Amino acid sequence: MERKAYGTYEVADICHVTPATIGNWIDKGILPTFSTGGGHRRVWSDDLARFLTEHNIPVPGELVAIQRPAILIVDDEVQVRRVVKRALRQIYPEAVIFDAEDGFEAGQKVAQILPSLIILDIMLPGLDGYKVCKAIRANERMRHSKILAISGHNIEETRKNILAAGADDFLGKPFTVDALKEKAIRLLKADKMTEARKP
Repeated sequence: MERKAYGTYEVADICHVTPATIGNWIDKGILPTFSTGGGHRRVWSDDLARFLTEHNIPVPGELVAIQRPAILIVDDEVQVRRVVKRALRQIYPEAVIFDAEDGFEAGQKVAQILPSLIILDIMLPGLDGYKVCKAIRANERMRHSKILAISGHNIEETRKNILAAGADDFLGKPFTVDALKEKAIRLLKADKMTEARKP
């Protein structure tokens, strides 16, 4: 899922308002933006798609794909990633699914794709799952991401610690495919309900 940056005039055209109105929304913090090196304000495509949906503005075709759930699987075991991916495909065939095998790669991909759901193994080489989880929760742009932590190590203590670090739910290894599906569905449904309640 490639991210694209839109200029304020492009955003005004999509929203059917004047550039001055877009400037107003930006100044009020309603529409998230970033600045280029030359000082020009730009809006990321995923932020724009979310903004349009939240404010009941028609979403153009080029942004529709961004509304499909993006899911990131983070686990250093290839077999676990395959099992999880297969299970998620069964319940969300339209989802865009990415994977990462360590904490550093996970950090890069999370920032790039802003996934709706992250399946996060705790015991990762390099940067452990706790640090990844805390980094995600410290980033305002990732506030919509749901985190399902997984681990087979010291399950009860790990559950308590990772939930305290910001994970939304926990699943102990070994787990059944049905248990994984149930938690994934619940978390993604919760995310949509949160979006629907916003003014």
